[in-house]
Amino acid sequence: MNALEARSIQFYYDKTQIIDNISMSLSRGEFLGIIGPNGAGKSTMLRLLCGILRPKQGEIQLFGKNLHEQSQRTIAQNIAFVPQETHFALNFSVEDVVLMGRYPYKRPFQPEDQKDHTAVEHAMNAANVEQFRNRPINSLSSGERQRVVIARALAQAPRILLLDEPTSHLDLHHQHTIMELLERLNNEGISIAVVHHDLNLASLYCKNLILIHAGKIYAEGKPAGLLNKKMVREVYGIEVTIVSHPEKNVPQIFL
Repeated sequence: MNALEARSIQFYYDKTQIIDNISMSLSRGEFLGIIGPNGAGKSTMLRLLCGILRPKQGEIQLFGKNLHEQSQRTIAQNIAFVPQETHFALNFSVEDVVLMGRYPYKRPFQPEDQKDHTAVEHAMNAANVEQFRNRPINSLSSGERQRVVIARALAQAPRILLLDEPTSHLDLHHQHTIMELLERLNNEGISIAVVHHDLNLASLYCKNLILIHAGKIYAEGKPAGLLNKKMVREVYGIEVTIVSHPEKNVPQIFL
């Protein structure tokens, strides 16, 4: 049984079709990269998979059950979603932000208990943000704030983690830190799907790739089989040089 499965999904914004009959799956324990050019439908597909958007046709299954027949609480206890950018109008402390991840387990106005605080400590340690616990969230750099948002997602104790461009606008150090964190979480058993514009990072860390182009799946498979000059030329309209990474033996793309 897959962790998530999309079956013949179609989705429109107004009358414009964004997703055109896509079927895909995220296996248990998989680290899946979703790649493709701007406007291909990648972010929309991620929001369909976590239930933020509802398909016009087709079905999303969460561990074999229709996603939209399950409560929002059940979905949030299984799936955590990290958007590309998170803005905080109120300058909460980092610890309070991470504690928000426990809301799927609480009734309205129910106070936090020891289990919640243990989950928050584990999440902050995993994302290496415990040293910021008392800092206002808006005082952090973009990379630090992104790790806090991931920690908030981990506090949900999810079985599935969906991330939309988690390294966008980050420097090399923070890109590396975020992707190493995701790889470690995946090795601990969390199923991960990540939307990436950076084909080299996707190749380095993702076990499998799905390439979405014009709302359809153009190709899917291992990075070594999927990333090639012909694909880049046809989808991105550019000629590139592709070499093998000297340590990981996966494709790396150069202009």
